[in-house]
Amino acid sequence: MDFSLELRFGKSSSQNYPRALRLGEQFKHFTPLSDENDKNIIVIDKDELRQKRKTFGELWFLVQGWRSSELLVNGKQAPLDYYEYLKVIECNEGYYEATNQQKYCSLFAEKEGWSCKFLTDIGYYLPTYHQGNVTYWYHFGRFVSDKIWQIDKLKLKESLEREIRSKKLECCDIFDLRKVEQIVNELADVIDVSKSDTWEILYKENPDGSIIEGRPVGIIPKHLKRNEAARNINIVSLMMGDNKKKEQNRNRYIPKVTFDEIGGIDEIIQQIREIVELPLKQPALFKNMSIKPHKGILLYGPPGCGKTLIAKAIANEVKAHFISIKGPELLSKWHGESEHNLRVIFEEGRELQPSIVFFDEIDSVAQIRSGAENLRFDARFVNQLLTLMDGIEEFGNVCVIGSTNRVELIDPALLRPGRFDYTIEVKKPTKEGCYKIFSIATSGMPVAEQFDSKSFSGKLVGLSGADIAFIAREASYNCLRRNLDLKDLIAQDNNDIDVSKLKILEEDFRLALEKCQSNIK
Repeated sequence: MDFSLELRFGKSSSQNYPRALRLGEQFKHFTPLSDENDKNIIVIDKDELRQKRKTFGELWFLVQGWRSSELLVNGKQAPLDYYEYLKVIECNEGYYEATNQQKYCSLFAEKEGWSCKFLTDIGYYLPTYHQGNVTYWYHFGRFVSDKIWQIDKLKLKESLEREIRSKKLECCDIFDLRKVEQIVNELADVIDVSKSDTWEILYKENPDGSIIEGRPVGIIPKHLKRNEAARNINIVSLMMGDNKKKEQNRNRYIPKVTFDEIGGIDEIIQQIREIVELPLKQPALFKNMSIKPHKGILLYGPPGCGKTLIAKAIANEVKAHFISIKGPELLSKWHGESEHNLRVIFEEGRELQPSIVFFDEIDSVAQIRSGAENLRFDARFVNQLLTLMDGIEEFGNVCVIGSTNRVELIDPALLRPGRFDYTIEVKKPTKEGCYKIFSIATSGMPVAEQFDSKSFSGKLVGLSGADIAFIAREASYNCLRRNLDLKDLIAQDNNDIDVSKLKILEEDFRLALEKCQSNIK
């Protein structure tokens, strides 16, 4: 496979910048910063990267934290994770030095698997025993009749291609995507359970073994015990589209909210960025320092102070898939279904990582448990959440953020280190914060020049960011009501309006403030 790695970095005030330039000059294709190029550019092919991997590693260590640094693979922007490429290149060297190259890429000594030992997310061979939530190739499919299960090879290939990209196999000398496609094509297109001694139908069952709906959700090898097979329901039903929410959200969702749109809580934002954003942006740094990143953070404070906006802005900054969950959305009256829904959410986070799972108003589903409430359905939900957060590292680059207005209601087991490591209070903005939020909210509005926004923002102390945004919008409506006959506009659909004459006055803002204060009371 063709492969080129391109590293770009701009001029930096760091004392390491001269050293970075000297290292860059050691590569054949080095273009220094100039009037035509606003960055230093290094282009490296596989052979040169293999020969000079230590030099490149030292250069990477110097520039990886600079804001101007970027990495491109085959001309496309790539995550800043050079070490993943290095792992594949070192594997290539092992291949060339191996006495039996035909078996070097095999998953086991005599089994080829998907043609690469790194491709392990999807099982190629039938399991000999239950292995938790491992996904196998036969999970990708659907019933086309009562007894015939059709393998969805397109989805299987898509999942394998995602793993190929995530494990940087494009820089492998030996790896060939066509080989993977050939292996998939050689799998059975359909499996007739009625004529097979290997397979049986898997039905949706309760944890106690009783059938809820008596409908088939997939197939399973006969040698697996029924109680073990039932644990695989979440994966099988996922591939069938049993969980519609998962099916509808296969594409990555990255919010458009940025930190520029959030004001008044700069100190809190910086703290949260260090906890959540830094590990997602610089995983190699944490690996080298042997630091286990924090995987959970709980934001608490009054409504409307920006907790949700903070979570979305972090996801935008690190280009993480954002999964926003309202607790009650996951709850079901069926026994075991709520816990299943929660597991599916974490599986989605793993599939589309880096990801942020955001639980809005988490107090609605994670309240304090007591001995008398062990059988309560939301108590079982809390137990499942505790289990998932204990094993969050297994899901890869996934971070969990919760928000609440009632932190005192949260079960203490969720607040211990290893789960929600940090609890951060998002307070109402100070006077300076009110001014910044008000400036953001009124940005682009036709505010009268004589209006003193700084002086007016002093009257906003004690309000939330949402309240301040409401005042800005309501002032705009007050301006329209003062200058135009809105009833006539609605009736006649008149578009002949000279909007240049519309100016929002201090009186409009004052009336909006009074309305906001009366609503609070």
